[in-house]
Amino acid sequence: MKKIKIGYVSPVNPEEDRMAWSGTYYNTFHAIRDAGIDVKWISYGTNTFLFKFVTFITKCAYRLIYGKGSSEHSRIMAKVHGLFIKRSQLEDCDVVFIPAQIDMVVGIRTNLPIIYYADGTFKKMINYQWFGYTQSAIREGEKTELLGIAKAKYNFRSSQWAADSTIKDYGAPEENTYIFPFGADVPQERKFSSEPIYKNKSLKLLFSGKEWERKGGNIAVDAARYLNGIGIKTTIFIVGVKELPKQYSGDKFIGYLDKNNGKELKKYLKLYSECNAFILPTRAECAGIVFAEANSYGMPIFATDTGGIGNYVINGVNGYRLPLSATGKDFGKLIEKVYKNREFSQLSKGALKTYSEKTNWKSWSDNFRNFIIKNF
Repeated sequence: MKKIKIGYVSPVNPEEDRMAWSGTYYNTFHAIRDAGIDVKWISYGTNTFLFKFVTFITKCAYRLIYGKGSSEHSRIMAKVHGLFIKRSQLEDCDVVFIPAQIDMVVGIRTNLPIIYYADGTFKKMINYQWFGYTQSAIREGEKTELLGIAKAKYNFRSSQWAADSTIKDYGAPEENTYIFPFGADVPQERKFSSEPIYKNKSLKLLFSGKEWERKGGNIAVDAARYLNGIGIKTTIFIVGVKELPKQYSGDKFIGYLDKNNGKELKKYLKLYSECNAFILPTRAECAGIVFAEANSYGMPIFATDTGGIGNYVINGVNGYRLPLSATGKDFGKLIEKVYKNREFSQLSKGALKTYSEKTNWKSWSDNFRNFIIKNF
């Protein structure tokens, strides 16, 4: 393999921060390094007073010009933020890797080949996770996305859903568009046993998500209540959200856990070890590292068929996806069926297989190494 050096552009220190972008900065940085490739962090001073001040002024100007929208998806923000990366920072680099920051892709001043890694596209996010944008903000966002995708030599996406949009909606060359699924940010995997489920006639479900409504928290709880109503004693452990709606106060609320805190990370991973299945009836999802985490612990997954989830949850293999119209009762009936058919062990094996083959950071690292060998 040709020896090259990659400049990794990130708003946080990717060597240390395990929380930003659900740990993706941290994990991709280390995966690149684990591939035997020299990589260094290209910082642009996001915590400095000057950066914060200039960003604030630019956001104000953006709102005056475009109204409600994503200021990062604008040429004015790209130009301003691009000034914070000095050309001298890239002098010893051969490639630039930019995860998620379309403004930096467009704004960075370099002739080096750029790898742009994202979990969605602007077009896919409008009226999916982003609502109420003005038409002028949408037009500007589309122009910025088009510029970024065209400027990137290679476009990495975390799912087929995102890759298809990159190619079809923005004209990216198919041969230079790659699917790199997210891996699990966990230190180990465990073997699953379905014996306690049937011996005790009980289930422990894990729900993990910061946004209660978007992640379908109410649907997950209703599923657990349905299962309790038919005689399968079910406890749902709720982690991620900082505050639970009052009507769900009787459920097992764990709250928000910080992965940068060793004690809280240990508590978070213990939930994966102790629970029997993972449920996330999310309304919108580009990918979801939590699915990779569930796979790593051999947990059957019950989710919705939306966004890029299909790369992480395969029907009948490691879990099931239901349509967005599915209710809590629908999810409950599905889990009841899996319970009565004694599918938990089979789905668990499928989860571990899915993890070992593609939703782990070692596979990401190996694929990245092969990509470098092929293209450089």
